Formats: sequence, structure tokens, C-alpha cells
Amino acid sequence: MAAYSHALMELTGITSPTLADEQALAALVIAAAGAIGLTPHGPPTTKSSPQGVAVGLLGHGGHVVLHTHPAGGACLVDVVTPNTTPPGRAVEVIARRLGVATA
Repeated sequence: MAAYSHALMELTGITSPTLADEQALAALVIAAAGAIGLTPHGPPTTKSSPQGVAVGLLGHGGHVVLHTHPAGGACLVDVVTPNTTPPGRAVEVIARRLGVATA
């Protein structure tokens, strides 16, 4: 039995200004971690570049990481959780807050 569950998804068609906002993205990974019961080891780490923003939140048994490309309207979402917790919940929170339908 696997010890972890993993979700990796590229969300596209995003028009939200949040894609370029480090503070908003940091709050977003905290909300996503809360949705899956992931206890953070500390605050999110953020890094901006001319291409976009990277945000990572490490927690006990997993992580939530975002890489955004505001000009392309895209966000790569990477979530790892302990095997009993569905990582899709975190992806749903992120998608909803960025205005993207995941269905």
C-alpha cells in the first residue's frame, strides 16, 4: 500500500489577478492545506520571477506547491498527502478560488 497520494494538475484559462499576487497565492496554499488537514511546518515560501510565481507549503506528510504563469493564464498545482487523504480536495479549493471549473 502506498504511503502517499498525489495530484498534479495544470489549471488553464485563468484570468484572475491572483496568479501574480504572492500574498494571495500564499493564502491560497494555506487554505488548500487546511482543506486536506495538512499541518504546515511553517509559512509558505514564495518566489516571483518575470514568468510568474512559485509558492510552496511543506507539511507533515505532504505539500502544496503552485507554479503560476500569469501571461499564459495557467497554474500548475502539485499536492501530496498521506494516503488516506484525497489530494483532490486541495486542488478543488485552488481551482475554485482561481475561478476554474474542474469538472
